[in-house]
Amino acid sequence: MTPITGMPLRKEKRGWAYCPICTHTVQAQVILKGKAAYVKPGQRCPRCSSSLEAASVVDYRVAA
Repeated sequence: MTPITGMPLRKEKRGWAYCPICTHTVQAQVILKGKAAYVKPGQRCPRCSSSLEAASVVDYRVAA
């Protein structure tokens, strides 16, 4: 938690996202904010070069 605002910091991890255009699972930077996980804005699919902002996060590894 940040001492000034008391809000939790967001974590960035390497994960897998499903590209809706080329229907493949590709690696992407995933932002973890609480229980929610979403793809970092501004990324492109390495296969078809479409935006991954609408992609759904499939998997990310977090150690307990």
